[in-house]
Amino acid sequence: MKGLTALRGERRADPTRAPALELREVTKTYDGAHTVLDRVSLEVRRGSFLAIMGPSGSGKSTLLHCASGMDDPTSGEVRVGGRRLSGLNETKRTLLRRKHIGFVFQSYNLMPSLTVEENLTLPLRLSGATADGGWLGHLVERVGLAGLLDRRPAELSGGQQQRAAIARSLAARPDVLFADEPTGALDLDTAADVLDLLRELADEWEQTVVMVTHDPAAAARAHAACVVADGRIDAYLDHPTADDLAHRLTALGRR
Repeated sequence: MKGLTALRGERRADPTRAPALELREVTKTYDGAHTVLDRVSLEVRRGSFLAIMGPSGSGKSTLLHCASGMDDPTSGEVRVGGRRLSGLNETKRTLLRRKHIGFVFQSYNLMPSLTVEENLTLPLRLSGATADGGWLGHLVERVGLAGLLDRRPAELSGGQQQRAAIARSLAARPDVLFADEPTGALDLDTAADVLDLLRELADEWEQTVVMVTHDPAAAARAHAACVVADGRIDAYLDHPTADDLAHRLTALGRR
């Protein structure tokens, strides 16, 4: 059982092991008046796969940005792997992100002039780290890119490009992999393959994954789902189903 509620019991049995991600009373306000996140608290255990859903304007993207260090909350605390992320200046936050946070986006964000191998190792080179050949080889094999390392992104299918982006994000062995609508640009079959991969990373490698998606079927592949509304967590579901999530989103739209 991989839902966050069940796994909190494991954390109590081993209190020295920090959760992969912690948000404590996180608030984000713009222009001193418009509150997008309102005292959000959330704990994500290592090795779990959490989906974040909500209507347009609910605050789900801002939640992802604050949790991943792309933005700093107005108040509250964010910790990744036990390390305080909120309150750091931009330079320190960037360094922490490079070492402990991975990102996957809808648009892949691969460098078109670089080969797949060069794209995979680019974040490591930027941070001054040395690539672990054994680990990268294992990643390449696992995501199905063996034999494609010399190709450039334009020579890959959309699914292969997203798999390359996932492998790149895992090269530094991050505490958390954040995925922002990772299947939004893919056809249904390819999207299913990518979601299978994300789930397997959590189940088999204990890689923590936090994914924002608008798709109830995609969110249902996660161990748990948070539904965000009006800047707060409206519901938390272990083992979510697509139907339940769709009904909740529909109900929120009627408020």
